[in-house]
Amino acid sequence: MKYRSKKGLLPFVELNGEEIADSALIIKELSQKFNNDLDAGLTAEQRNLAHATISMIENHLAWVVMWWRSKYPDSVLKGYKVNLQHALGTRIPNGLLNFFFKFAYGRKWLQGTKKAKAHGIGVHTPEEIIQFGQEDLKVLSDMLADKPFFFGDEPTNLDVVVFAHLAQVYFIDKEVEWALRDYMIESCPNLVGHVNRMKERCFADWDDICSTLDLNSHLPKPEPETKDDKEAAKDEKESDKEKEPEEKDIEKEKEEAKEKDKAANKEPEENKEKEAAK
Repeated sequence: MKYRSKKGLLPFVELNGEEIADSALIIKELSQKFNNDLDAGLTAEQRNLAHATISMIENHLAWVVMWWRSKYPDSVLKGYKVNLQHALGTRIPNGLLNFFFKFAYGRKWLQGTKKAKAHGIGVHTPEEIIQFGQEDLKVLSDMLADKPFFFGDEPTNLDVVVFAHLAQVYFIDKEVEWALRDYMIESCPNLVGHVNRMKERCFADWDDICSTLDLNSHLPKPEPETKDDKEAAKDEKESDKEKEPEEKDIEKEKEEAKEKDKAANKEPEENKEKEAAK
């Protein structure tokens, strides 16, 4: 989480040395730069519908998910199978890291409560908040109906946004209690199909990403060094060290030869100057 943009936001991308933060701005800039607009085939009415739906997801459903994550940090660690030692690249024991994670999330929850209340969702009971989330899912389920994607056979920006948020609801350990996930499975099976369809289409390396935390797991990696390679590198270093004194001696001899040449050339000139002075 320390690799944030200059605005302090995640996600962000760097394009030609310029940081672009916020998903909507990222998609807009990349679409223009590479002339690839996912919404190119939509009508004006469909674009308006997509805009309104995305606003519902980002400004309402997302708050329900954030409320749950902040309120139940234990479920977050277990449900998303978070290995903090691996994620942070540290040797500090997971038990200690988990304690600090819960403590930090507890403080975040106290701070977030004010924001949630200012937003409006935080003044309600847990049951009411969950119901808000279920109603949002029902709207998305009715919109999708029996189509593979929201506007037909090909995904658009709306499908991307829906996947980004519903993946956080659906792809969570089944042993963890999460009413919104259970509702999605039981009452919105078409959304479950949509999330899995997007996952298979866009993330063939999903399992690798989740297990290695490598966001570029599809890129070829350099071959790991073998024992023979390491020994060869060691021998080369030792050979270089042995050569160093020899090279220094050669350089020294060259410098001494240069000094002798200078001295030899200087003597006739000095003699001429002495003769002239006489």
